[in-house]
Amino acid sequence: MTVIVGALVFLSGMLLALYAINIVERDMAQLVGDREYALLSSAAAQMEQDLNAKRTVLRVTAEGMQAAGAYDPAAVRNYLQRVPSLGQQFFNTVALDANGVLLTSLAGGAAAGQATVAARAYFRDTVRTRKGVLSPPLRSALSGKPIVLLTEPVFDAAGVLQFVLAASIDLSQPDFFEHLDRLKPGRHGYLFVLTTDGVILHHPEPGRVLRNVADEKGGIVPSTRQALEGKDGWVLAPNKAGVNSLIGYRRLANADWIVGIVYPTAEAFAPLVAMRQRALLRTGIAAVAAGLLGLLAIAILLRPLETLRHQVARIRRGDAGIDIIDLTRRDEIGALSRAIHALTEERAIADAESARLARTDSLTGLCNRRMMESELDMALLRQRRSHAELGVAFLDIDHFKHINDSHGHATGDAVLVEFARRLRQAVRATDIVARYAGDEFVVVFEGLSSAEELAALATKILEAIRVPFPVIAEGLQVTTSIGLTLGRAGSTRESLLKCADEALYAAKAAGRNGFAIDGTVAGACGTGQA
Repeated sequence: MTVIVGALVFLSGMLLALYAINIVERDMAQLVGDREYALLSSAAAQMEQDLNAKRTVLRVTAEGMQAAGAYDPAAVRNYLQRVPSLGQQFFNTVALDANGVLLTSLAGGAAAGQATVAARAYFRDTVRTRKGVLSPPLRSALSGKPIVLLTEPVFDAAGVLQFVLAASIDLSQPDFFEHLDRLKPGRHGYLFVLTTDGVILHHPEPGRVLRNVADEKGGIVPSTRQALEGKDGWVLAPNKAGVNSLIGYRRLANADWIVGIVYPTAEAFAPLVAMRQRALLRTGIAAVAAGLLGLLAIAILLRPLETLRHQVARIRRGDAGIDIIDLTRRDEIGALSRAIHALTEERAIADAESARLARTDSLTGLCNRRMMESELDMALLRQRRSHAELGVAFLDIDHFKHINDSHGHATGDAVLVEFARRLRQAVRATDIVARYAGDEFVVVFEGLSSAEELAALATKILEAIRVPFPVIAEGLQVTTSIGLTLGRAGSTRESLLKCADEALYAAKAAGRNGFAIDGTVAGACGTGQA
């Protein structure tokens, strides 16, 4: 009888343990699903940010062309070629006249006048609404590549449509979807993008791009059908290949796109399987002594798990930070808490570092060229609204090659770092300071009261640089030459940098260790030697 009672106690304890573990696994599966959906939401937000950035580049370009009055085909092409951010953001940029006929294409292809998109829905919508649109995915008539297009109309001063800019994003290249690949879950999981009409934009199988999920073998899986009908969230369901998976969908707010994730459950919940084995062993040993104690163990086990779930829910809602998770526990819940905490912090650090590296110079910590060009474009927009003076300085270090050759590249790098530090301290806190390339630096001065203030700032920079650099034992004498220009109505980033560069050459020709300022008439490049 004792054996039977012991067996019954053991069996009841094991049954209770199995029941408890199922509850734990359900809650932990919810945590894993919520975590993956949070990552999916982050990917969708990043994609919306990228699309908005591209829209901004195209809109600023269109506004600049309208301000410059660049309407004939040659002027249009010349202007587009002078906007480097178009090449950085898009596969190709074309200009179409008001009838949809090709005026120019930066990437070549058909000649002007030999192609028309008058029948394309994106062109008709742009003309009809007089606003930029995001096109459905299509195959480019010029390159044959799968693309989507952003459009922006350009009007003359009377409000008459002159032409339409159309910039394409190549769906076959990884650049635009690079951040999705970085968030790829596990070894066999993946992220994908499709339109709300079911057309695939991005998928690990390139052959499926531009195909509609309704036309593929087997039709639309139920989870995808629900997403196309407007449901956001995640479910556990078979994927297209019939593999049980964690599947999630998130719609973009500013585009008719859906970002999805597929993560096989065998891989997504592998930690749960390991936890089950350990929990069964420990609970089995405890059940030999007293199966009924399993109820107490379950209550104790569920309490921290429920706390963790609430903590994760608060973090998702934005009510608290990741630091509210308890990392001191030494059991499975503690291990999961630490894993969630570490993963979140690592992703936050990686995202912050990626953003920093994309916008700063790694040696000096200043803005890099790309960031400077973006900031200068924004400064010009602010100047047009405020009508305040804006100045640009182009600097380089005199005889920098000689410094490298005489003292070595390590000393040269130290000179660049010290030069950047002094330059940052010599200008105002609101000024934009950037390392343009090599030993070339650019400063953007906003809110100037006069050209005399620009000269005073240049003098202050020269005085700061003339103090010997403590990069070698005896100190190193370093000087700089500065070319400055004063922005006026109608100035562009290209014209300001060109004038500042020409002024820099004038300063160097006059003997270096000084500065030159262009004339007061907007667009002139005469010099005044200090």
